[in-house]
Amino acid sequence: MTRIPEETIEAVRSKTDIVDLIGEYVQLTKRGKNWFGLCPFHDESSPSFSVTEDKQLFHCFGCGASGNAITFIMDIENSPFTEAVVKLAERTGIEIDATVGEGSGAKQHNEFKSMIEAHALAANFYSHLLLNTVEGEEALEYLEKRGFTRESIEKYGIGWSLNDNEALSGLLKRKSFDMRDMERAGLCIMKDDGTGYFDRFRARIMFPLHDDNGNVVAFSGRILTGSKQEAKYLNSPETPIFEKSHILYNFHNARLNVRKTGKVILFEGFMDTISADRAGVTNSVAVMGTSLSDTHLLKLKRIAKDLIICCDGDDAGWEAAKRFADMATQKGLDVKIALLPGKMDPDDYITEHGGDAFREKVIGNPHSFMSFIMAYAKRSKNLSYENDVLQYIHEVLEELAKRSSPVERDLYFRQLSTVTGVSIEAINQQFIKMAGHQAKKAKTEPKHGETMRPQPTVPIRKKTGTERAERLLLFHLLSDGELFDRIRLDKQNLFVREDYVAIFIRLAGFYEQHGIPDFHRFAESLEDRELRKIVLESAMVERDPEHAAEEIADCISHLEKYKISLTIHAKIHESKEAEKINDHTRALELAREIIQLRKSLTTL
Repeated sequence: MTRIPEETIEAVRSKTDIVDLIGEYVQLTKRGKNWFGLCPFHDESSPSFSVTEDKQLFHCFGCGASGNAITFIMDIENSPFTEAVVKLAERTGIEIDATVGEGSGAKQHNEFKSMIEAHALAANFYSHLLLNTVEGEEALEYLEKRGFTRESIEKYGIGWSLNDNEALSGLLKRKSFDMRDMERAGLCIMKDDGTGYFDRFRARIMFPLHDDNGNVVAFSGRILTGSKQEAKYLNSPETPIFEKSHILYNFHNARLNVRKTGKVILFEGFMDTISADRAGVTNSVAVMGTSLSDTHLLKLKRIAKDLIICCDGDDAGWEAAKRFADMATQKGLDVKIALLPGKMDPDDYITEHGGDAFREKVIGNPHSFMSFIMAYAKRSKNLSYENDVLQYIHEVLEELAKRSSPVERDLYFRQLSTVTGVSIEAINQQFIKMAGHQAKKAKTEPKHGETMRPQPTVPIRKKTGTERAERLLLFHLLSDGELFDRIRLDKQNLFVREDYVAIFIRLAGFYEQHGIPDFHRFAESLEDRELRKIVLESAMVERDPEHAAEEIADCISHLEKYKISLTIHAKIHESKEAEKINDHTRALELAREIIQLRKSLTTL
C-alpha cells in the first residue's frame, strides 16, 4: 500500500478552507469571530455547531463533535482517512498518486469509483449522441420545441440513448469495466441465458442524476413518443451509489444559491427544476418521484432557513404539497407553498405566462402554511352545506391548534368567519375546546411516526476538576513532545479515565513514528471517533500561554493526588474486609500504608 506523504496531507489540510467546506453541508452564520449552524451529526433546532476560521476547527457544543476539514469528511461521509484526503485533494487541485488507498477498504472504494467513472462515461456518451449524431436529431428537436436551449441541455448533461441493446454495454466492455459491477450500478442487465449484458436504457432522452458532489450516479430516461406498453420515465434502480432517499435533484448546483438567498424551492420532479432554471429560479431542488425523506429535509434544513414548496396544480400535486409541508414543519423548517392555477405544472405556467410571471407571481408570492391549509381544506367542500362548513372549520382549527400564535389565530378566525358566516366568538369557543382536547391527547400519545421517549433536554454536566486537569494536560502533551517523553519516563501514565489512557498509549506510538507534535495528524490517525473527539476538544481548550509550566505542574499535581486518593479509598475498603475475616495482621499493614499515602498527599 502506498502511503500519502505527510507533506501532501498537510498541504491538503492547509489549502482547504474549513468554512467553505462545511458551508457546503451546513448553513453557517457568522457571530463574532466564529461561524455557527445546525450540527450535521445530531438533530437539533438551535445552532450549537461552531466553526473557528483561524484554527480551522469545528466543535458542537451539543453533542461534542469536534474536528478539522479531514475528520469532518471522515465523519460526515463515513469515509476512511485516505479516502477523505483524496476527496479534499481533488477539491483543492492537489495531485495524489493513483495507487494510494490500496488495501483495507479499498475494494469497496474502487468498486464505487468504477461505478461513478462508468456513469460519467455513459453521461458523456449519451450527450454526444444527442448533440452530435443523426440518431439524436429527433430527440434534440423535441427538446428544443419544449423550450430547451443548447446551453441548458449542456448544463444538465441531457442526452439520448440509442435504440440498440448493446450500445452502452459494448462501450463499457471495450473500456474494460467489470460488467458484473455495471449491472450492480444499474447501467445494464444480464441476458436471461447468462451469455452477456444489454443496456437498461434504450431510445430514451437521458437525464443524469447527480450526488451532492456533482458525480453522475444514476439516470432517468424519458420515452420520446407515447406508448401504453412503456413507462413514460424509466429510472435507475437503487444501487451502492444511488439511494433515492438521499439524493435531491440539482442539489449540487443549487447549494451555493440557496446559501446566498437562505431559501430553497422544492419541486416534485426534476423537469420542474430544469424549467424553473430556464425562468431564472436557480435555488431549486426536486425529489426523485414523490418521496420526500427525513434525510432530504435535514439536508435542506442545514443549508436554508426557508422552504418554498411548489407542486403541480392537480389533485395529486395538492396532496404532495400537503404531505411535504407537514413533514417539513415537523422538522422545524419555515414552510411556504407556491400554488399554481388550474391543473398546471411549472413548465405549463412558464410556457403560457413567461418566466418573469413565474418568479414574481408564483415563487415570489407563496402562501403561508395556514393560508395553504385553508385553501387545501376548502377545495373539496361545498360551503352551502352545513356538514361541509362544520368539517371545513374543524380541519382548519385542527391545524391552527398545533402551530399558531395568538395573532395568527385572530387573523384566521376572521377569515373563517368571513368565508363561512359563523361568528368569531363561536369559532373561538370551538377552538378552545379543540385545543384543550389536543393538549390532553399530546400528554399521553406520541406524535405520528414517533415513539414515546424523553426529550434530550438534560443540561450539560459540568466537568470535574480531575476531568479538566486531564483535558488540559492532554493539550500540553499534544503540543510538546519533550513533555510527553518526560512524563512517560517519570510518571508513566497519569490519566484516570480509560479513553485518556488509550489516547496516551496511541500518542506514544505516534511520537515514535513522527517525532514531532501534530495534533491534527494524530487525530486523523485515530479510527475511533470518540477518541478523535477528545483529542480535538483538548486541542481547542482555553489556556494561558504565559503560564504553561504552572498549568502543567498543577495538572500533574492534581492527577497524582487524585490517583493517591483512589488508592487510599481502595485500601480502606480492603482493610475493612480484612477486619471482617479477623485478618488483623493484614488490616494493620494496610493501616500503615494508608498513613504513608496520606502523608504523601501533603508533599504534593
